[in-house]
Amino acid sequence: MNTFNSTLAAERFYPNNSRPLTEDEKTIRFNAYALKSPECPNDILQHCAYYMARNIDADCILIPVPDHNGDTKANRQLAHAIASHSPKAADVRDLLTRSHPVPSTCARQKERRGPLPVEAHCITVREHRPFPLKRVYFVDNVITSGNTLQACAQALGFGTGLVYADASRI
Repeated sequence: MNTFNSTLAAERFYPNNSRPLTEDEKTIRFNAYALKSPECPNDILQHCAYYMARNIDADCILIPVPDHNGDTKANRQLAHAIASHSPKAADVRDLLTRSHPVPSTCARQKERRGPLPVEAHCITVREHRPFPLKRVYFVDNVITSGNTLQACAQALGFGTGLVYADASRI
């Protein structure tokens, strides 16, 4: 059963090798990479969060996507920034991790190795208290193949991606 609904993205993300990038596209790429780090400059974090929050049209729960090591710090910061800009009530819940580290999607893309299969992402749900069911968004910087977000949806049972930049349909 496919439990992954869709992805909402604030921007489009074009690979460097697809064609010469416009200045706006270069900025989007720069911002998307900056969001991967917990040290992302606050002005970039707030700018991206503002545009991501514009996709929220109902009260929701924002769940940070774990990085390839299982850490959610960068996406947790992004989720809190989105919540502060959201026109609706947005509750951040740090529910996901990985059972063990996996190869970085970004590194795999740079090496032209293709995406990890959904089942290889090793996404698991942390122990947590029950929470009221609302719309659920998985917060990440970029979607490429959609496999990470699909793995998150399979682990939790449902959810929609909320990303800064979409490279999945290029």
